[in-house]
Amino acid sequence: MPVCTPVLQDSRRESMPLKQFDQALAGWFLEGEIQQWSARTMADRRDWMRRLASFLAARSMDFGADGLRAFVRALMLGNDGGGRKPLSPASVKHAHVILTAFGNWCVRDECLSENPMKRVPVPKQIPPDIDPFTDDELVQLFAAAGRSRSKHRDTALLYFMDETGIRASELVDLRVDDVRLSERQALIRCGKGGKPRTITFGANTVQALFRYLRDEPKDPGDPLFSSSRGGALTRFSLLQVCRRLGKAAGVEGVHPHRFRHDAAVRLLRNNGPIFSVMTLLGHSRVSTTQIYVKVADADLTRLQATASPVDNLLSGRKGKR
Repeated sequence: MPVCTPVLQDSRRESMPLKQFDQALAGWFLEGEIQQWSARTMADRRDWMRRLASFLAARSMDFGADGLRAFVRALMLGNDGGGRKPLSPASVKHAHVILTAFGNWCVRDECLSENPMKRVPVPKQIPPDIDPFTDDELVQLFAAAGRSRSKHRDTALLYFMDETGIRASELVDLRVDDVRLSERQALIRCGKGGKPRTITFGANTVQALFRYLRDEPKDPGDPLFSSSRGGALTRFSLLQVCRRLGKAAGVEGVHPHRFRHDAAVRLLRNNGPIFSVMTLLGHSRVSTTQIYVKVADADLTRLQATASPVDNLLSGRKGKR
């Protein structure tokens, strides 16, 4: 029995009532299981589609261009239900991508003759604010980690985040046997989009990880970073660690993603090839990495303006005359 009623060749069907929408969703997720979507991808798409279904049902709207436009606008304004706040442009675009993927599947499965998301504008993307740490801020954070009650874990954690630019979701999924200290490498089994990759780190991070694992022995399948209570570190508890160390260091705005920004900018400042940085960070498009290039280039321009060896030498000699 088909999930959807096939579209007749001479008909135009650009929307679905909610009952058929629910049936189509079941078919889409079944295909996801066959294609072996990652658990994170499956959960993320289920959450978004439940959110859409609730929105449409509350307003007696079909899965069509009008309902989808209203939903995307509600996400931007924060009034799609449940007292939620307005979403960032990046989050709204993420939802747009998921809804478009579902609409494309409906066309392929002949539930619809055309994807209604084609008539829903893609939200305008605003480049994210890139705010890397200053050298002094980073030194203060490392010092605060060294004074904490979990100094070996916190030091290894900050070194690892700032050196690899790892995403918070990837870090909390790491297991001990994903890390090869002798090779200075770690395997990200399921990065963004379900893509695996290998990340690398330097000698100081190796030493910090060695001290941490020596201090807190673990089995190969255990989480690499544990919470102070002994369980796996979660994204929320990781954020709490960053905030605590930021407060102890007197550095504002410390959060896991800021270490990712800092890693990208520092790698590029230190002449890291853009495609190597792109691979390390797990970017699927070079345009994403180029956002950091602009910040790094701006830093180098300011550095040259204030620390030019020739300008400073000659200006110093002129002052002695």
